[in-house]
Amino acid sequence: MSDEVTASSRTSRRDRRTSRRDRFGPNAAERVSAGCYGALVSATTLIGLTETSLGSLVLVVVLTNLIYFATHVFAYTISSPSSSDQTGWQAVRHHVVVSAPMVSVTFVPIALVVVLDLVGVDRETAVLVGVMAALAYLVAVATGGAFFRGLRPLAVTLVGVLTGLISVALIAAKFSIH
Repeated sequence: MSDEVTASSRTSRRDRRTSRRDRFGPNAAERVSAGCYGALVSATTLIGLTETSLGSLVLVVVLTNLIYFATHVFAYTISSPSSSDQTGWQAVRHHVVVSAPMVSVTFVPIALVVVLDLVGVDRETAVLVGVMAALAYLVAVATGGAFFRGLRPLAVTLVGVLTGLISVALIAAKFSIH
């Protein structure tokens, strides 16, 4: 009897992971990918902009993310199996909508830099806070994506830790460059 209960318990856990994975379809996977990518692009672009004017900083970060976004949409449109049932502009429109987090993730780090700059915080600190916000988003989205993908708790934790380490390495690189 206990073997049946144990087997049933394992099956139940596997079913829960599978149902989480089912809810995490290709569109959600693309959103997570785009959000992570956008956060990383925002952070790495911000890192080099401590010496520019505030307007230039905003413009460069937004334009850089838009260029990467267009490239991302293009790549997903021509390579994604999910777009095989869509043709032409339908596929492009689909990937533009699904990949929107790549651009929207830029708003909070830029807003933080702008607000901090307006209240008199030095640019270096304001940019560092913006970079940290983008990287915190990256860690949260990567870890959440791993969880909803149905990975085991140890793997989810490993994704969070490794993403955090990458983020710390990026911030350390910023300090070594500037």
